Amino acid sequence: MTDTAALAALIVAAVALLIALLQLTQQLLSTAYVIRKCDRIVTGGLTRGGTRQFHWRQFRFTVRYQTLVFALPWSVYESLGISSTVQPTGVSEKQGIAASKAIVERAVKTRQQRSSAQACWVSLVQDLTLSGCLVGGDTSTKEETGDRIPDDLTVAPMRVDSMTLLLSCIAMGMQVFKYSPTTGEITLSGGLGSVSSSAHPILGGLLHYSVFADEPNVGLEVVKNHARALRGTGGVWANAVFGRFIDRSYRPQMVSFYELIDRKIPLLRASGWPEDAYADKIGGAACFLVFGDVNVYLSAPPSVIRQFNAHFAEVIVRAHHLKLLQLSRSDVEWYTDNYSNPQAFSWITEVDTIQYSSPHHWWLSTIEPRVIKELGTEGAEASRLVVCPSLIELVERSEWMLENDDTVDPSSYCPVSTMWDLICIADICRSNIYRNINNKITWNERKSARRSVEKLVAVSISEIAHVGPPSWGNASTAIKEWPQMFKTSCDEAWLEIEKETDVPMQDMKSYRRMVTLCAEFSILRSAYYTVMMRAAHPLGPGLVEGMSIETSLAYMA
Repeated sequence: MTDTAALAALIVAAVALLIALLQLTQQLLSTAYVIRKCDRIVTGGLTRGGTRQFHWRQFRFTVRYQTLVFALPWSVYESLGISSTVQPTGVSEKQGIAASKAIVERAVKTRQQRSSAQACWVSLVQDLTLSGCLVGGDTSTKEETGDRIPDDLTVAPMRVDSMTLLLSCIAMGMQVFKYSPTTGEITLSGGLGSVSSSAHPILGGLLHYSVFADEPNVGLEVVKNHARALRGTGGVWANAVFGRFIDRSYRPQMVSFYELIDRKIPLLRASGWPEDAYADKIGGAACFLVFGDVNVYLSAPPSVIRQFNAHFAEVIVRAHHLKLLQLSRSDVEWYTDNYSNPQAFSWITEVDTIQYSSPHHWWLSTIEPRVIKELGTEGAEASRLVVCPSLIELVERSEWMLENDDTVDPSSYCPVSTMWDLICIADICRSNIYRNINNKITWNERKSARRSVEKLVAVSISEIAHVGPPSWGNASTAIKEWPQMFKTSCDEAWLEIEKETDVPMQDMKSYRRMVTLCAEFSILRSAYYTVMMRAAHPLGPGLVEGMSIETSLAYMA
């Protein structure tokens, strides 16, 4: 009986010990409760899940996990005059580059199986890699400790740079409603998803990314073009988002668009721009003049300058298309033959290298000899030389509309890729004319030639200040009469210009012809760039006016 009681007591004690051990184990494991916030389900398989490490001195588990860090090329931040608050590490080494590429590949692969259980920053990285904003070498993993995860968060946060997030999301087609990195307030939204912010008592700015769709509403190809522009232009695209451009006619540095506009307004007033113009204010006309010289990239970014885009530019482009309808069949064959030749224009490869087009790049000067010869003829017209095969096809396809419907804006039917080709052609021709002029006149006369070009442009556009775009229904007469209006305006302006220039009389006729031709190229270039900016409307307005260039560290969870 005694043995039985002792055995029962032993069993009860063993059970109690087992329960105590289980409770102790449970308590020990509970010290690593944050592991559920960073396991492989949360990280979507992009990084390994959290791991426990036991500390004997503290008699508890700690959790180590991997998160991602990413950044754009350093040239983007340098051009903006800021530094990224987050930078991937080890990506300059061969092993690090391979690991970064593996992350990008996993992001693309796992995107098709993503679930609502994964962290929002995983979904963001997956969408950024799909759009091309992030490539191999932009990302790396970072070891973090679970002790730094606030209790009120359901998933482990990731560090992000506010400017990186802003530019990448704009490239993906999102509109900006609020961007104040210093206060942590960032709100963006688009067809692919949205970014919202809140203030966290520990982390500060806390961002959240919500997925709306599998593909952007503006089209994946458009987004990829913007991603390439964002990454590959040395900051040209990013600066344009904030309204900063390089005007190489003045000095090769980023300048605020508002400063560029201020330089043009006195010239417009002196050239007769009507102060009571209602269709386009003087700011829009100044914007048009600025577009004649600034660097242009294929993908027009959403920018704060869109409110200044001149409406009359649509009229000039429509007049150009109507002019091309009058080409004879032999002319069409001549242009198609010369402009389809891959060797005709060296800018095809060179612009891809420097990532933008400008009429002030002297090395962009190799074009088809027959085109150069055409530039030197007495009857050369820019409207007949700014042509590309896709434009000829477009004009022929739209013949009925161009002849019978004067209310359609070119920004609604002319492809951006076509307008980009035309801008490049105008720049390469104008560059050759500038070089030809510079070889014949002095330095002071060269400066005078530039001023004369701007004067001719300013006087000409003043004639259509009240017209507005074709869609307003008042442009029918202006479209048909624009070529004659340009010629008449130039003839009147030359009466004043000839009195101010020091060019010898025996050279004046040639000088006048080349400067006038240059002005015509400048007008077409500005018109097509303005329309190209308008044609990019699916990406929304971008930033609001006056938004400063600043960044800060934020967290996403």
